[in-house]
Amino acid sequence: MTSQYEPVRRLPNMQDAGPGELAARDTAISALREIFGLRGYDRTETPMLEQTELYLRKSGGALSSRLYDFSEPGGYDVSLRPEFTSAVLRLAADRGVDNGTLRLMYDGPVFRYAGPEDEDGSKTRQFTQLGAELIGPRVPAADGEVIAMALEGLNGLGITNARVVVGHVGVVLAALSEFKLSERAKLFLVSNIGELKRGQVDAVSEKAAVLGFITDAVIDDAQVAADRERLALTIERVMTEGIGVPLGQHTGSRTPEEIIARLARKLSQADNPEDFKRALEMLSRLSQVSGQVAETLDAGSELLASAGVPAGLISDLREVLGAAEAEGVSRDQITVDFGLVRGLAYYTGMLFDIYAGDATEETLGGGGRYDGLTRALGYDRDVPALGFAYNLDAIVETRTRELDPTSDLTLISPAESGSVGSAIQRARELRTSGIRAAIDFENSGPSESGSSGTPAVSVEGQGER
Repeated sequence: MTSQYEPVRRLPNMQDAGPGELAARDTAISALREIFGLRGYDRTETPMLEQTELYLRKSGGALSSRLYDFSEPGGYDVSLRPEFTSAVLRLAADRGVDNGTLRLMYDGPVFRYAGPEDEDGSKTRQFTQLGAELIGPRVPAADGEVIAMALEGLNGLGITNARVVVGHVGVVLAALSEFKLSERAKLFLVSNIGELKRGQVDAVSEKAAVLGFITDAVIDDAQVAADRERLALTIERVMTEGIGVPLGQHTGSRTPEEIIARLARKLSQADNPEDFKRALEMLSRLSQVSGQVAETLDAGSELLASAGVPAGLISDLREVLGAAEAEGVSRDQITVDFGLVRGLAYYTGMLFDIYAGDATEETLGGGGRYDGLTRALGYDRDVPALGFAYNLDAIVETRTRELDPTSDLTLISPAESGSVGSAIQRARELRTSGIRAAIDFENSGPSESGSSGTPAVSVEGQGER
């Protein structure tokens, strides 16, 4: 008889997980928890549902368009978590990190929407992350520990050909600061590193022209300074006369002059087009620099020096990679890439992606440093923090040996055992001994011979123990 209802199908790009996938995932989770635990990391858990603002504060537009967000009955705007880091840092800030070190690990499902038109529109919208956060230390050795642990975990799962591609947002931001650009201009350039790396300099220049960063007009620096001075006087008059609060009250450690100058600078947002062009040229060249550790660090230093940027900016990255080597990471496993970009905007220093073998498209995970995230979330101080997360589903697919959960299952037939009761008793005895056993209800009828002798065990695919 035909049903009057249409079947209720899965949502697009959502996946069911069968016994095989779940067994492999659970095995990987258990192994990684043990590996991370030996390094002093403790488990933590955060809600699957959080206020949407938690993910918007410092994550950038790339993530905001991929949230599963809605208003819950209590009136809050909430989202299914797209990642763990923001929530774990919120947890740490709430509980306090008093000049100590906090090592936390986590695992669970995350949700990211991607439409058919998106670059990764074919990927699943729910996947499992497992990761770790190292909260408190600011030293390069901490970065080295995290890189080493990411590779160590994969090695423990049998993925012995894993490698990391390492970049450093801090180097890029510090280099751009040498060109006296506004925060808006620097943000534009950093957000377009990916296009610059692909050689699309003209496309980025066109966007910059539309936004007014590049213009044919001649900028008179003296006139800009005069305009800024007039703006500062206006700000002072408005603040003193308009709201009746003399500058200097309730301003903390900053002087009235510093407050006015900073506000005037932010409001004027005057970027010299020539400075912007020089910064764009430098970044387009820097984004192309990648390869083996020693050669790439030297090439990056030379390029920055030729652009008038202090070459010492790379010293932090050099120390980070040295710390990773001290942790046992081979240089053959590391590629340095100054054009490495990440969709989440909260990274402030070292960042890395993890790949298996020669793969360049599908990452197994990634991470980095995000020292300013807690302040962006509304707390009164920056807490040094870094971490990484695996895409556990991708790792399970990559593993060289996948588990078949039915391969070691002992099936007991009541028909051969003489009775259902005898079969149940035998199955219980096997399970007590640590052997997986179940009743074969497909063969539960009475035995043709009618024998009620010693129960017989029908084994299907019994594995060694």
